[in-house]
Amino acid sequence: LDTLEETDPGKSAAESMSTHLEDVIKFRVIVITNGQLSKRVKKLKLKEIRGKETTLEIWDLERLKELEESGSENEPFSVDFKSMCGGLSALSAHSSGNKAEIKSYMCVMPATVLSDLYNEFGQRLLESNVRTFLDFRSNVNKGIRTSLLTEPENFFAYNNGLTVTASSIKTEKKGAALLITELENMQIVNGGQTTSAIYFAPKDKGRIASGQEYKDIDLNKIFVQMKLSIIGDKEQSDLMKSSISRFANFQNSIQSADLVSNHPFHLRLETLSRRMVMPASADTGLQSKWFYERARGQYSTLKRSKTPSQAKKFEVEFPKKQFFVKTDMAKFENTWEMRPYEVTQGAQKNLKLHGSRIAAAFDRNEDDFREPFYRNLIAKAILFKESDSAILKSDWYQADRGYKAQVTTFTIALLRHLLKQDNLDLNLKRIFDNQALSDTLRSQILELAQFVRNKITDEAFRGGVANISEFCKKEIAWQKFQKTDYDLAVIAKADTLSSSQVESISYGEEEDKKAGKQIEDLEAIMNISTNEWQAIADYFVSKGFEASHDNVSIPRLCTKVSSGKLPTERQAKVALRVRRDALAGDFLFVEKK
Repeated sequence: LDTLEETDPGKSAAESMSTHLEDVIKFRVIVITNGQLSKRVKKLKLKEIRGKETTLEIWDLERLKELEESGSENEPFSVDFKSMCGGLSALSAHSSGNKAEIKSYMCVMPATVLSDLYNEFGQRLLESNVRTFLDFRSNVNKGIRTSLLTEPENFFAYNNGLTVTASSIKTEKKGAALLITELENMQIVNGGQTTSAIYFAPKDKGRIASGQEYKDIDLNKIFVQMKLSIIGDKEQSDLMKSSISRFANFQNSIQSADLVSNHPFHLRLETLSRRMVMPASADTGLQSKWFYERARGQYSTLKRSKTPSQAKKFEVEFPKKQFFVKTDMAKFENTWEMRPYEVTQGAQKNLKLHGSRIAAAFDRNEDDFREPFYRNLIAKAILFKESDSAILKSDWYQADRGYKAQVTTFTIALLRHLLKQDNLDLNLKRIFDNQALSDTLRSQILELAQFVRNKITDEAFRGGVANISEFCKKEIAWQKFQKTDYDLAVIAKADTLSSSQVESISYGEEEDKKAGKQIEDLEAIMNISTNEWQAIADYFVSKGFEASHDNVSIPRLCTKVSSGKLPTERQAKVALRVRRDALAGDFLFVEKK
């Protein structure tokens, strides 16, 4: 800058570049000439500029002519994996007799090689990618950077990997292994953010709140899966790249019900089931708990991990008959909600239908799914299980077995419908308190169940639908039942609630929800380490907050929880809000091992 005149056209360019010098990772010097090189050289190494890696690229007249005549928007290039890493291990994902233009491979890409590729070719690798690097402002890229730093060995498991195309391939055998030695025109069609993050993250000057610096990321521990397609025909290649990009980036969005086990609703149910003790059973006189199995095999795994005497105690605490899974929960709830036609569509389909609704309801107001909800759910479970068992044992069912699943769900739904017509509802509190159905309620259910069974086996009622199971899966079946007349003559007043009683119980449940929320808030605070609370306080101090501000003083108060000093209800709410605010910003904390 000191040597340039103010009128020099290079002056403004130099001034513009000078503002970025502190952030430069490498320098690329590009020479463009209308001359012709006597020896073909595309890239040369230069001495470092300002201590940074530097390369020189020369574009002469012949190179420009070749690019123009290629009809491509970018210069074809080849990747020499032989010299980079001795060859890239791969598995063929097409039949050996495949004569088609497209051949596919599965590979494991070392992060060191991927970083070197980006260093060498940069955005040329990503020209078919729908997005350029989004920096570390997005939560996804922040997450990639964090896992690179804190869990490099697990990155392969966490990451979706790369989808790559190339126009041609060279391979060689090394024993039984297949090695890719060269790819022509390699393009990362999906996985551009992963590629860029792996390159840029170790060069980031920042650190997370627990002290680890991004410059300490060890790429030698990191691997990425790569799906490779070799497409020889250029026209087909462009079409294929477009299709891969479209299908990889615009697949069906994952619904809450698809990731059902890990949705907070199911985590909440699991927690409540391990904590909430049921009223003493009339049969045994013992208190027990219901076991909600959020993930398959939890019950048997817990039981197997215990000694024989501990296993017996476990079965007393969690009797096998009080065990239920996600599909059971959906069946109990959807029957109660008077959707028997969904319940009869099968366990998984019903879970998907109900799961999307309940997940959305939980996201709107999670306080509706605390202790009162769980007590009612257990009452619904008892209602369904005992009704199902009573129907199975009844004389009329034993005389002509079949369609019990359809009869049970339609009977309970119809019972609620008939009660609601008289501004009544079933008394779930009575069922929960007794942990059983009353004799009058059981008798009413059995009587109504026989009526339901007779209806669904009557072809005239089905309107000519031959298959009974298929008829019960249709909403029209439920609509027909809603139009039937039936007199509930057996059920007792104590088995039902009036609308005013329902309202009174709802008011009491609101108080229970508040108490449950307080307990949950305190548990959440106690599950966060003293070190993290201190880091949160320090984070807000660094942002200019005074020591007296809630964002600083409340986290510091939470550092004393381990010594027995608990926050008040208000302080607990503020503490969790402050932590959410920090995480929504650029605060990140990973406990050091």
